[in-house]
Amino acid sequence: MPTQAYFDEYPSFPDDVQTAELQHVSFAKLLSHDDAEAKILFEACRAWGFFVLDFGGCEEGQSFIQMAADMFELDKEVNSMDVEELMKYAYKPPHSLFGYKEAGNLKIEDGRPDRVEFYNIGRDDIMGVSAPLSNPPCIEKSRPALKSYMEQAHSIVRLICATLDSQLHLPSGTLASLQPLDKPSGTALRLLRYLPQPTTDRRTSLLGHTDIGSLTILFNITGGLQLLAPGTDPTDEANWRYVRPAPGCAIVNLGDAMVEWSAGVLRSNMHRVTFSPGAQGQTPRYSHAYLVRPQAEAPMRRLAGGDSLIPELGEDEEDNTMNAKEWEALKAVAIRQGKDNARSRGGRDIKLKGERIAT
Repeated sequence: MPTQAYFDEYPSFPDDVQTAELQHVSFAKLLSHDDAEAKILFEACRAWGFFVLDFGGCEEGQSFIQMAADMFELDKEVNSMDVEELMKYAYKPPHSLFGYKEAGNLKIEDGRPDRVEFYNIGRDDIMGVSAPLSNPPCIEKSRPALKSYMEQAHSIVRLICATLDSQLHLPSGTLASLQPLDKPSGTALRLLRYLPQPTTDRRTSLLGHTDIGSLTILFNITGGLQLLAPGTDPTDEANWRYVRPAPGCAIVNLGDAMVEWSAGVLRSNMHRVTFSPGAQGQTPRYSHAYLVRPQAEAPMRRLAGGDSLIPELGEDEEDNTMNAKEWEALKAVAIRQGKDNARSRGGRDIKLKGERIAT
């Protein structure tokens, strides 16, 4: 979440709602290769698949927080445009995931329309990996700022991947090599807006799901994001926990690709967006998410072998022989056909030197 000044513009998050108890991880300590902090990150990635990344205490972190604040301004500018104008840049899944999605064109769990609009800005477009795409003028003029933001976000992704490499006993650079900055992928910066809901009809805005990619860096100011408590029934409302936003921090979560590569050691947890709690529910909710996907040709097989903690194939298991582009397409079809219902994945137990590491 961005600076305290942004938080001061909104009502406070209430203290009387149930929240997820997520680990806070220091970006500065990760930069300094702090072993204890690396272990905290690893356990968070196995228990919830989510953690709060605190950018305080170092110049690099504060610089990124200011960039995140600039992206909030762009978010507001884009989503204040007339819908008719934005629809000229409409995204067309599954053929194109970039551009504008209007509120209501997807469904929530009970079949009613969703209550979220967003604009996906493709990283390949901004970084020059693909041919330029057509975007609204406010995005086109922001290309330099977007490029800087994505470069810095990628460096943070590399740091998290390097930490996970170390904890999983993988060769240095393994995870980062599967999602480089200069190869085609579906990676995007998503600028989201949720308008206030009627007090007599408050409900889910974005249905429960896991992220199909590898890693997400999310910034928000007001509440609304909820996580499903591990091991619980998603149909029971009591099992969903709000995430309390904090100034100077981002919410980071792992996606399904990390579960595939780690054979379920790492976790991808179900989450959704609902109405903001308390007085925050009377204000528009803005957030932006850097959604990282593997490069298109990246193999999706498990990264077992050597000294890796990732389990080898069991007798009844088959390895994933697809590349990322094929795997993502197959999952998208399965989801649309109802053959791959949203569920949390990963967090399996592993053994190290005869000791069992609990989830």
